[in-house]
Amino acid sequence: MNQINLNSARLRDQILGCWMGKNCGGTLGTPLEKAWGEAEVFDVWWYPVLADGGIPNDDLEMQLVWLRALEEVGPQLKAADLARTWQNHIAYNMDEFGLSKTGLSLGLRPPISSYYNNWFRDCMGCPIRSEIWACVAPGAPRVAVRLAFEDGIVDHAGGESIYGEFFNTAVESAAFCVSDVDKLLDIGLSYIPETCLTARAIRVARDCHAQGLTWQEARQKVLETAPHYNAQFSPPNIAFQVVGWLWGLEFGDAICKAVNCGYDTDCTGATLGSVLGIIGGAQSLPEKWTEPLGHTIATSAPSGGLTHVEEIPQTLDELTERVLVQARRVLSFHGLLNGDDTVKTSETELWADDSVRALWHKNPTSVEFSNLNDAVHVALDYIDTPAMAPNSQKTVQVALSNPQPKALQVACSAVAPAGWSAKLAQNSVEIPAGGAVKIDLHLESPARGQLENAQTVFVAAAARNRPVQSAAPLVMVGARAVRLCGPFPLDGKEVAEAMEAELELEHPSGDAMSPQARKGEWREVVALDNALPVEGELAKGGVLYAQLWLHCDEEVKDGWVATGTTCAAKIWVNGEPIATSLAARPLRPNYDGPYDGTAAPYGNAHLRAGWNEVLIKYVRAEDAELPFQAHFIVCHGARHTGLTTARWTRFPWDEATGE
Repeated sequence: MNQINLNSARLRDQILGCWMGKNCGGTLGTPLEKAWGEAEVFDVWWYPVLADGGIPNDDLEMQLVWLRALEEVGPQLKAADLARTWQNHIAYNMDEFGLSKTGLSLGLRPPISSYYNNWFRDCMGCPIRSEIWACVAPGAPRVAVRLAFEDGIVDHAGGESIYGEFFNTAVESAAFCVSDVDKLLDIGLSYIPETCLTARAIRVARDCHAQGLTWQEARQKVLETAPHYNAQFSPPNIAFQVVGWLWGLEFGDAICKAVNCGYDTDCTGATLGSVLGIIGGAQSLPEKWTEPLGHTIATSAPSGGLTHVEEIPQTLDELTERVLVQARRVLSFHGLLNGDDTVKTSETELWADDSVRALWHKNPTSVEFSNLNDAVHVALDYIDTPAMAPNSQKTVQVALSNPQPKALQVACSAVAPAGWSAKLAQNSVEIPAGGAVKIDLHLESPARGQLENAQTVFVAAAARNRPVQSAAPLVMVGARAVRLCGPFPLDGKEVAEAMEAELELEHPSGDAMSPQARKGEWREVVALDNALPVEGELAKGGVLYAQLWLHCDEEVKDGWVATGTTCAAKIWVNGEPIATSLAARPLRPNYDGPYDGTAAPYGNAHLRAGWNEVLIKYVRAEDAELPFQAHFIVCHGARHTGLTTARWTRFPWDEATGE
């Protein structure tokens, strides 16, 4: 095991090599990335597109923003700090990025903000951000992985993706002092549960290599172990990195084989490039691959993907120097530097310990409020979801812990918004020194006419004879109000014919904002998140209509209204058709469309101030293979930022009745 010295040219070369390798792999894979996994391997052995500084890539540029957050906050960086930084500086909203940011916009905090309403929490958005944590904790993977955890729960709480980021971070941190591939893979695997799908996919890749199979055969075995149609599903992609590593004959061959496995090609190539760059250093990387890209960092800032980022590094050399400064801060903070600036580590300390394994069991529905100056630490556990239907009941759990060396008498209270009821099972508790208690908080939501997109219950814990501390906000999300009508039989029609055939209810009569405006037998349901409650509908094919209403305080000229669904669909907004799709495709309910170039039920909509009706027509063939699923999506059009200011919790007639 090699010794790490913060002042050494070797460490500087390894960190530079990390970012150079990242840029090479990302530039190679970015033009090949697709939304859907494909059966066949690719056959690419050189950059499909070349540009000065490489191609802008979220894998690298998001970490420039994370570096800035680390510089501002320091080694005690938490998920809430990264969430704030994200909202300030990262403007794109692909997949889990957009869904988790919508949770933040509703007022939720990590981890519940990314656990709730996030179909993509098993995807590659956080495993791609591992290098920054490895580079600021070289040879200290336990520290690096704890930082990676704070990162991962910003947009992937509760998913396999966390394990992917843990594995990548541990391998990269250990690679600063270990070069043996098998040992590095063993170290990385110690940081994730043995039974998780990510670990199983990695082990399959290793087994295939040991058996002498080809890399193409290994890819197929990985996909059989961790199948998914979504190209960004993380478990197979993490294993594809391993395939490229084990079968690669040298740097270029390795990143090409990882990329040629397909799926999330920019991510697999970029991460493997980083690992190889750390092991060999920048001096080991072939000029054939590095020279065309140079040392300038290309980002999406010119196109608006990053905002207010004037202070991020502009070159790989500047990035390396600034990372070294933060490495000294992080390692010093954790007491891991010797007097000669060597890192205190041993081979046994490269492996996961109980503190890391405890992270596997962290509750993704529990939000912690633990300021160092507070006498009592508070955690609020939603148990499952922060969403509530009107006139419903829910119990959440208030966990109080006492970090003080003496017992505390604590008075507890909960203050609810108008129309809500919030009652604690206990209002006074004694917490022993170092102990904790849990108290049930019983909530009752108001009638639909009083339910908002988000509302806050404040939970206060006041320790006797201690300074007053801030109340903890429990943000509750209002369920979407939805009406369904149907199903109606196809009567022998093909999907296109049924979509073209107009039912009477497609043409409202009388007061457009009354429940009788559209004919038919409508039933009211609620959606706790973007997924509409349509399970069991259209089981034998047919036509189903869904109606939702959005109330905007101000005009929204760049509205974007969509439905992620597995069947044909048509959308009207205020009676005007905005999108039609006859395609049946697997569910992938992201904000900005299917990425496959075909028509999809996503469209621009001018939302007026006041009430806006959304009508959706779903048509499913009688012999359809895909199960019927449907999500409702509303965003701004330009960057597909979640539109949380448009109220979705009620119908116009609720305003008149006050119900």
